[in-house]
Amino acid sequence: MPSRSLKRIVIVGRPNVGKSTLFNRIAGKRRALIHDLPGMTRDRLTDVITLDDGRRFELTDTGGLEYGESPMSAYAGEIREQARRALADADLILFVVDGAAGVLAEDRDIATDLRSSASRTILLVNKVDRRDAEESVPEFYELGLERLLPISAEHGGGLDELLDVIGEVVPPESVAEELEDVDAPVRVAIIGRPNVGKSSLLNRLTNEDRAVVSPISGTTHDAIDAEIERGGRRYTIIDTAGIRRKGKTTDEAEKLSVISARKAIERCEIGLVMIDATEGVAGQDATVAGYAEEAGKAALILVNKWDVGEHTQDEAKKFEDMVRFKLKFLSYAPLEFISAKSGRRVEKIFARIDTIVRGYRTRFRTSELNEILERTLRQHQPPAVKGRPRRFYYATQLKAQPTTIALFSNVDEPLHFSYRRFLENQFREALGLVGCPIHFVLRARKGMKRDVAVEKEQPHGDRARRQSRKK
Repeated sequence: MPSRSLKRIVIVGRPNVGKSTLFNRIAGKRRALIHDLPGMTRDRLTDVITLDDGRRFELTDTGGLEYGESPMSAYAGEIREQARRALADADLILFVVDGAAGVLAEDRDIATDLRSSASRTILLVNKVDRRDAEESVPEFYELGLERLLPISAEHGGGLDELLDVIGEVVPPESVAEELEDVDAPVRVAIIGRPNVGKSSLLNRLTNEDRAVVSPISGTTHDAIDAEIERGGRRYTIIDTAGIRRKGKTTDEAEKLSVISARKAIERCEIGLVMIDATEGVAGQDATVAGYAEEAGKAALILVNKWDVGEHTQDEAKKFEDMVRFKLKFLSYAPLEFISAKSGRRVEKIFARIDTIVRGYRTRFRTSELNEILERTLRQHQPPAVKGRPRRFYYATQLKAQPTTIALFSNVDEPLHFSYRRFLENQFREALGLVGCPIHFVLRARKGMKRDVAVEKEQPHGDRARRQSRKK
């Protein structure tokens, strides 16, 4: 969990009043999905925010609180429970209402729920930049909350005044914690197609209901961050929305969810690729796993729901063979059979993650890489290029995350895929990399391109000499 010394600020309100817009405005980045469709935020979305003076606090955007019948009422009870848990620990509550719409019955219901927390609640009347909205601001005093601030989350109006209020709650000591925080948390994204158990795994890992879990496919829209600690090490777990195939993504909110999920993959170090054991490996699983592979992320394959019925070792071997066949491009990724619902083998994930990320972050000595290259070439020389032998001169690491190695050669033609795979396997085994992709960048040694060009021009010179002799 995030450090208890960080102050917790929670945004609450009915659907579509601008909570997620305010969250993004304070965070200074587009973390929460924004759309005119009510109910886009269903889970708690939390981020650690750093102010200009270095002070830090934990900001949480809750799902829209609904009362009565609505299209989203299937989630209303659980969303209210999520918000209730967040509010219980909050140091400051930002109650957002829509100034353009005026006071509604739902606002009154929420204000009643917040009455016991009035001393740590500030009422934010949003959208005051819209026509006649500013004139309706005094109406909101009827909600019984003394501290009221008109704002425009969309355009930043009133934000400086709000940050001043937040600054009163967040102590200067929180700066020192940032300076001491040298070891960054391991960034882990839970990815997979809809309804494979991603939110259940997040809840199991955090030991609390951070995400709304439902048998309805596509419940999660936002990428949800949760910071946890195991064995003295911190992890940022990112639960992403289920990714559907492009042709299956027609709903506007769902398209935004896919964008959010792909952005989450971009900012993680390792992707936990979840597969539903009860449904087998689908083409969609390969698509989702492919996004992580394309982004150069480390990977761990999790076969979820393995506690349903009895399973023998032969069945596990057969299922793993199927996964390996259909996800050939992730041949380097370890595989674990788990049950997010019961917790079976879930704690083993952390040891796997530690091993994988250790290699993913490592920079290797150039001398070590060249020793591996020499041994590999003695074992198997690369195929010739257009009849010309390919030679490798040396190797050096360009960057980590993922391990990217430059191979200096006499030609810069692409490697044949089978020899590239051979090189990857040799380097991965020698470097002890588990679950990590390796990228090779071919570079012609300085001066070699010129030599190649001369050779290409030579036949023209020979032809000219032969023609001159004929004359």
